[in-house]
Amino acid sequence: MNKFSNYKQLINHYDKEILTEIVETLKTINYLKIQYIPTRRSFLAIVKEHENILNFFKKKKHLLFYYSLFPKLYRLFLTKQLRVCFDACFLNKYIPKIELLKLFPEKLINKALLNNILFQKGYMLKFTLSFIPFDDYILLRDPHQVYDAFELDPGKFDDRVWMGADSIIFARFIKKYLKNKSYNRTIEIGSGTGIQIIVSSKFSKACTAFDYNNRAVQYTKLNVVINKIKNIETHYSNMFENVEGKFDLILANPWFVDLEKGGLEEVPDIMKRLEHYLSKDGLCLLLLNSYIKKGKDTVYDYLKSFVESKDYDLDLYAIGYNIETFRLKEYKKYGVDYCVGYYAVIKKSGKGIIKRYEVSLLRKIRDFTFINACRIINKF
Repeated sequence: MNKFSNYKQLINHYDKEILTEIVETLKTINYLKIQYIPTRRSFLAIVKEHENILNFFKKKKHLLFYYSLFPKLYRLFLTKQLRVCFDACFLNKYIPKIELLKLFPEKLINKALLNNILFQKGYMLKFTLSFIPFDDYILLRDPHQVYDAFELDPGKFDDRVWMGADSIIFARFIKKYLKNKSYNRTIEIGSGTGIQIIVSSKFSKACTAFDYNNRAVQYTKLNVVINKIKNIETHYSNMFENVEGKFDLILANPWFVDLEKGGLEEVPDIMKRLEHYLSKDGLCLLLLNSYIKKGKDTVYDYLKSFVESKDYDLDLYAIGYNIETFRLKEYKKYGVDYCVGYYAVIKKSGKGIIKRYEVSLLRKIRDFTFINACRIINKF
């Protein structure tokens, strides 16, 4: 049996009131502050360490899933309370019960133990899910060790609910792009933890989140409740299978790990459904990843051809260039040079106009310095 299988059933039994009380307690001890520190170590982070340092003081960018040369150094600037919270609530480490009693009321800890929100091993306690801060929200996802075991092997935890750097950068884009805009009906396809639909709920009268993973449906429901959002409904659906009606805003962060398909696993299906589900003046926001093969941008070429045939408008914002170091053998097998992330803004009422916005020159130099460094190191 999979060693993480005991986590799979817990999502259906968590008590929302207990989780809400834990989240409110975390906010009182300034747990939101940990979102500004990088947590993963890599010597390749040398090309952007200055950004980490500046952000630690400016507190403008979420760095919880980013790399640093010395991530533990940043934690020294946290209070002892926050360091304990970081280990317990984000990293899901076993913590002495006496330490958690300094943070949470004993009655709350006992209720969390009875509800399996906490596991006990002797005098040590461990949370069975992770608490991820973003802006003024705290969201729940599967425990940290499930992510450590992942590395794109679905056999490790096939219905694990993802929330990482891609979720965060898309949420930041949605918040920025939708500022001062208002929508009647918003839908998200593949809600995961619900972070995107929660962020967009400030700009829409009615929101609906769909996911084909029942665990994701439950996580979205939990996160909506503990963050006290009132205008979001959550349902099960495989893509648009159970969706009815038209929407003036459609969101999706589609799956993009198949190198052979170049990042186009789910994109074509979403694009074809816009004709039926997107209102006349509607907008579709996507987070995409394109694997460049011999200089050919698979996602850009597909979207260009599609929107021109439909007279939609497309704004494509390059996010950055990257190479997944743990997949270099796969890159070679499928002829992938590197990948590029995109925010895609599709407007149904258009004229087939396509605009591609490049990253800054400094960012491009930084990214390709990293990519070339990875290639050189891999040769040795």
